[in-house]
Amino acid sequence: MKRRCSFLALAGLLAGLVFGPPWPLQGKAPVLTEVREYVSARDRELMDRPTPQDKWTFSADRVVGQHDSEYAEAWGNATLTNGRDTLRADFMRYYRATGWVVLKGEVRARWQGDFLEAGEAEFDLNSKRGWLKNGSVFVSEPHLFIQSEYIEKRSGDTYKFKNAKVTACSGERPAWSFTAGEGDIVLDGYARLYHTAFRIKDVPVLYSPYLRIPVGGKRQSGFLLPSISSSKRLGLGLNLPYYWAIDSERDATFYENWMSKRGFMQGFEFRHAEDTSSKGLWRMDWMKDSEYADTEADEDSQFRGDGLIRPNRDRWWWRSKYEGFLGSPRLRILADIDLVSDQNYLREFRYGLNGYEQSRQQFLKEFGRDIDPMDSTTRKSTVLLSRDFDQYGLAGRLDYTQNLAFWNRNAPAKDDTTVQKLPELDFYAFKDRLADTPLEYEASAQYDYFWRQRGTKAHRLELEPSISLPLASKWITFIPKVGLRHEQYLVSEYENIGNQTLPGGAVEGNRTTTNDTPSATVFDLGFSLFSELSRVYDLADGVRLAATKENAGQSRWSKLRHSVTPRVEYAYTPVLTGQDKRPYFDERDRISGKNEVKYSLTNVLDRRREMVSLAPAQDGGVRPQLASDYLDFLTFRLEQSYDRNEATRNEQVLQYERRPFSDLLAEVVVKPERYVSLTSRTWFSPYLHRITEHEHMVSFGKQGLGDIYFGYDFLESIDEYKRQRPDRMKILRLGGGLQLTDSLYLSADYRTDLDAGRDIEKTLGLTWRSECYDVQFLYSRTASDDRFDVRFNLFEW
Repeated sequence: MKRRCSFLALAGLLAGLVFGPPWPLQGKAPVLTEVREYVSARDRELMDRPTPQDKWTFSADRVVGQHDSEYAEAWGNATLTNGRDTLRADFMRYYRATGWVVLKGEVRARWQGDFLEAGEAEFDLNSKRGWLKNGSVFVSEPHLFIQSEYIEKRSGDTYKFKNAKVTACSGERPAWSFTAGEGDIVLDGYARLYHTAFRIKDVPVLYSPYLRIPVGGKRQSGFLLPSISSSKRLGLGLNLPYYWAIDSERDATFYENWMSKRGFMQGFEFRHAEDTSSKGLWRMDWMKDSEYADTEADEDSQFRGDGLIRPNRDRWWWRSKYEGFLGSPRLRILADIDLVSDQNYLREFRYGLNGYEQSRQQFLKEFGRDIDPMDSTTRKSTVLLSRDFDQYGLAGRLDYTQNLAFWNRNAPAKDDTTVQKLPELDFYAFKDRLADTPLEYEASAQYDYFWRQRGTKAHRLELEPSISLPLASKWITFIPKVGLRHEQYLVSEYENIGNQTLPGGAVEGNRTTTNDTPSATVFDLGFSLFSELSRVYDLADGVRLAATKENAGQSRWSKLRHSVTPRVEYAYTPVLTGQDKRPYFDERDRISGKNEVKYSLTNVLDRRREMVSLAPAQDGGVRPQLASDYLDFLTFRLEQSYDRNEATRNEQVLQYERRPFSDLLAEVVVKPERYVSLTSRTWFSPYLHRITEHEHMVSFGKQGLGDIYFGYDFLESIDEYKRQRPDRMKILRLGGGLQLTDSLYLSADYRTDLDAGRDIEKTLGLTWRSECYDVQFLYSRTASDDRFDVRFNLFEW
């Protein structure tokens, strides 16, 4: 579970941080990796000196005390030390019988990991209790400062104080702080403050009779810091989340998202992780929108032209993902839910804590599974149950596709022709040796029931067994393969829905058959032929890097391996006629004939690097050691195919000439070090004699300095028999980040359509990272909206 921190005093924080820029809060520029221990060199020497953990060591410039006296007194550098615990003062009185010690004058102590300073203090060395007058405490975990007239150290990790200042910032005038008439702190819990004021640079901005803020690493319930925004479309915005730490495995967040032009949006997010293999994220937002569009002319210009309206005021979005198991860890279950109220919702509410972009990135990070594009008029939800055995696997799934063209009075729901898979069952036989023969087999079977409001409904069963024969020698590997594909239908209801456009642009009319059990059987065959040639170059002439302390931190490339992999693949499936006699639900219902050869050549450069580092030695010191790592830093691939069916095609030859050769693909991937990366893919047409497609992305980055990236995507318009691409596209992307100072980070992202001559999106971000708070400013501009966001983070300890 990700850690959440909260506090109740939001209005004061809002006023102070919004109307005052971050620079007045700067204070001393922090060294973020520094561990602060406010003790002198002499104290540090005494603290590091090994002593028995149950015995206190007493020293001073002058000590007075008889063997039969109740106490001993010490003056000048009086010090008590027990392991890492140290007490020091100008004067010290120690009571032998009770273990009570009185300290006066320049009191400094390290007590159970915390650092204390005071003018006067008393401690019980046995119970670890005590008090300080006019003192301060630095709690190292979770980096908290307490200054108070009176501080009482109670049993356990508890402090009680009066007339105190509490902050996570250092310095005489901390960037922010809470002052309190009295209060207490339980580490790994809450700090409770009474009669408190929130201050910025010691200037009070909010008073509260009671306040509770989180301290320590435990998740705590409470309000999170707000997100402030301004949008041309949505108006001023304030999103106030409340976090609920239910238990160690579950938590929830409630969002109250106010937009001046649209009203309130309520949001709910529930997270749970029962173990390392089970987790879920469930999110729901809903609102009563103040705007609606009964006609397409009433919509924003961005949303016109799709023939759809948005008359609904009730708007919502439910998206969730789950992965876990039922009973046995091998019985896995996955769930993806994505349902929305209308076709414009995700485009209007794209940004922010409840927006499309935030949810998409959250799902990709936590589950590695994406959601449908925001401008899609269909949203797909899936539930999958699977079980793997040693030699085969089983799976069952339910797919529901929401078609927004049939929602909100756009079209009658009874006319919805969207196909639903309810259910799909799959069987897989994993590749394995066939008995004692050199043959290998694999197989799959799939059952689907296709249902929809209007249109043909049917059952479909597919069987696909195959057999292969791997033949390998020292120089070459050859794997021939033959398979069979059978499709069997049981139509429960025929209903014509007019012409259907299939993938590739083909159009089929209404059915012309009454056969309730149509079927199709076809064989396929092919082979893979490949080899690998390699050579290793010794860059160090056989001399290894010496593992000495003088070479610590040194590294060099010692060997280089160049491998070349030529590959040829052939696939053949005969052309079937009369396929329109079978119903059409998805692309698998039409078996495409194939007679294609694909060939490629891949070059890979792999380097071996030697490094000398220092490792702990048994005697407590360090010893040099030599390590090595490997990296494929350069890949260069050429690929093309030849379509024999296209070479012998007779259809539309006068309109489209035969073009059996595909575009030549050249792919380059360069990653020599962590700070540079280049990926480039280019397709060149041997018939047009020009580039038809580009995909380029290059990035450079260095820790502590920043990063920069450049991307360019290009698609040429194409009018061929096998492919149609009417629009030309050139998309340029530039962006990066720059560490301006130790505390200030600038980021930018820019995307533009060069062919259309218009900008797609501009984003600019500025983040101020201080010792005890972060402030982030974000600005984005699209063709339809300008948006400004401000986000805060105080308690990232």
